[in-house]
Amino acid sequence: MAIDMKLKQTARVRHILWVNDHGAPVGGCERYIRETAELLQARGIRSSLIYQVDGELDADYLKVFDGAYPCVDPELQIAEIAPDFIYVHRLSGVGLTEAFSSSAVPAARFIHDHKLFCLREHKYTTLGHHTCTRPIGAHCYSCLGFVNRSEQWPGVRLSRLGTLRAEQRANQDFDAFILGSSYMRGHIVQHGFSPEHSYVIPLYAFPKERDQTIAREPGLLLFAGQLLRGKGLDLLLTALATSNHDDARLVVAGSGHQEAMYRQQCHDLGLDERVEFVGRVDSDTLDTLMQRASALIFPSRAPETFGLAGVEAMRFGTPVIATAVGGVPDWLRDGENGFMVPSGDAEALGAAIDRLLGRPEMQQQMQLNALRRYEKDFRPEAHVDRLIDVFERVAEAAC
Repeated sequence: MAIDMKLKQTARVRHILWVNDHGAPVGGCERYIRETAELLQARGIRSSLIYQVDGELDADYLKVFDGAYPCVDPELQIAEIAPDFIYVHRLSGVGLTEAFSSSAVPAARFIHDHKLFCLREHKYTTLGHHTCTRPIGAHCYSCLGFVNRSEQWPGVRLSRLGTLRAEQRANQDFDAFILGSSYMRGHIVQHGFSPEHSYVIPLYAFPKERDQTIAREPGLLLFAGQLLRGKGLDLLLTALATSNHDDARLVVAGSGHQEAMYRQQCHDLGLDERVEFVGRVDSDTLDTLMQRASALIFPSRAPETFGLAGVEAMRFGTPVIATAVGGVPDWLRDGENGFMVPSGDAEALGAAIDRLLGRPEMQQQMQLNALRRYEKDFRPEAHVDRLIDVFERVAEAAC
């Protein structure tokens, strides 16, 4: 998206009020808030934060904000903070959502996940584990999507379409919706959100120079993510077991509820010597693994709203083999910086792995293409430019 120079010269947005359930580094959403607030601060734009009274808090996390406040009276707090723009992220409850969406201050909602669009919140079916891209409806009950795990007795909770639709209606009144991918824009439009007020701003990864002392290891594959069924590790293990490259090895970086199941699957498939589970690793260790790997494998059956791990690998020139779900096609070009395969197809995934590992010259070209793609479209500067442009356009339209 081109930057409107007139809007830059008459900047209206100099103070942003961020709204989120938590004021702590709980997950990717909170990381995005902190890092983007720091980037905006470098552009001379101040940030304040409102978080839920019962949300997680971390003093170091809050240091980037001029002020951070528990949400007790949104209308009064907005008046006292006097922001130029409200940027809402994860926010629970119809009443609170309406308080911010109906404010006289222009407001946008970044939609990070599928919580508003799936009773299960994951967008793959309970029965059969198939990728789902349909809008919510009666079919959600037939796939048992309304039955969810709970930490409280009796261990399950039931979700209702009526409750989910009420949440959607409360969110549809924001002045703008910011999405990380074209897929997510199309998905919210399916659910009645305004296409004219929906903006795709791809996510970003901070640039990091490749460590020249770390060599690529032929045949080394990397999976990085939670060990949950939606991430598709079971498909990758099946693909690895049928690969023509008996020397192909896999490092699994992550943890989750299904780890024991995946370890048993490795044993059953005779992969114990070829698969290494290293658990959840810090960012430096993950960077090293991405530089060592011949490819990152992204076999998700859940349609990721973006798929940031792929972009993080590309900044090191690491090709990606991924299922063609969710936001993946926004950053992965089949045959250029990796391969895309159909969701749930272990045979196609195995064939793509064999194709990549069997052609070293193609690997080298894909490494160059991956780095170029990252440099062109997924550096933080590009995201912030687009974000400021949207804020200014929405603020001008609200006047």
